[in-house]
Amino acid sequence: MNSHQSRPARSGRRVTAKLAAVTAGALALALGTTVAASASQGTQAAGKAETAQPVHSAKTAFSAQSPNTAALTTWSFGIDGRDSAGRMWSYAPGDFSHRDQTGYGMNNASAFFKNNPAGNGTVYTYARFGGTLRIFRDASADAGDPIGNGWDVYNAFVTPGNIGGASNPDLLARDKSGVLWEYLSYSDGNFAKRVKVGGGWNTYNQIAGRDDLTGDGKPDIVARDSSGVLWLYKGTGNYKAPFTARTRIGSGWNTYNKILGLGDTNADYHNDLIARDYKGVLWLYKGTGSASAPYQKRVQIGTGWNTYNYLF
Repeated sequence: MNSHQSRPARSGRRVTAKLAAVTAGALALALGTTVAASASQGTQAAGKAETAQPVHSAKTAFSAQSPNTAALTTWSFGIDGRDSAGRMWSYAPGDFSHRDQTGYGMNNASAFFKNNPAGNGTVYTYARFGGTLRIFRDASADAGDPIGNGWDVYNAFVTPGNIGGASNPDLLARDKSGVLWEYLSYSDGNFAKRVKVGGGWNTYNQIAGRDDLTGDGKPDIVARDSSGVLWLYKGTGNYKAPFTARTRIGSGWNTYNKILGLGDTNADYHNDLIARDYKGVLWLYKGTGSASAPYQKRVQIGTGWNTYNYLF
C-alpha cells in the first residue's frame, strides 16, 4: 500500500508534485473546465498488480484558503471505490480523470470510510471485516490495525468533520435500529466512547456531508428519505446535541444510488456534494454556502461509475 502524506498547501512549505497537480485540477474545475472523467480511465501504477496489498492507500486532501478570508480553509477528499473483483481504486482530490489501483482482495470488507483525524492532509482509511473495524495508517500495515469489535451493529458511516467542538474531525455511525451515534476522534485515528445523537434515522437511506455547508463555520450533514427528499441538518458545534432541527432543501434525489460528501471538490471555498445515478453517471453539486439553498444546479463530471459496488 502506498500512502501519500503531503502537507497541506496552506503550510507554506514545499508540497509534492502529486499534491500540486491535484490542486491545479481542482482549480480548473473552479474556472469552469469540463471534467469528463470515466471511471475506468487511467492506468495502473507500475508494479501494483504484483505488490499491492489487500488494502487501499490513503489519498491526501488539500486545503484552499480564501483570498478574502484568511481563516477560511476547506478540504477536498478523493473518491475511492471497490469493484466486483475486490480491487480498490483511488481518484485524487478534485481530479477524477485518473485512477490508481491501491489494493485487492477486499470483498470481505462490508463497509469503508475515510477521515483525516489529525485535521491535516493525512487521510486514514477504515474498513470493517465482520464486526472488527480496522484502520490503515501506512504502507507497513498490510492488514490494518484493529481498533474495535462490535462494529457490525452499524449500517451507515459518515465523517462530516469536527462536529463535536473538540480538536479533531469525528465520525457518525447509525445502528440497525435507527439510532445515530457520534464518535469523537483522536489524532491517531482512534475514537472516544460513543455519544447518542438521536433515534429515527432509519427514515433515511443516504446520509452524507463534509464540513460547513451553510457558511456559519460548523459542519453540517444532509440526509435523503425514502421519497427522495433531501434534508439539511445544520451543525451546532456541541457534541451533546450536534444538529439543529432538519430543513427541507430539495426533492427528486432518489435518482441516485450513492451520495458523497467529499468537501470542497472544485476549490471555490464552498463544500460540495457528489452523487452517482443508477446509470453510473457522476454528478457534482457545487456548494453555495447558503442554508436555504446549499447547492447549485448539478454538473455531470463522469460516466461508467457503476463499475464500483462501494464508493466512499
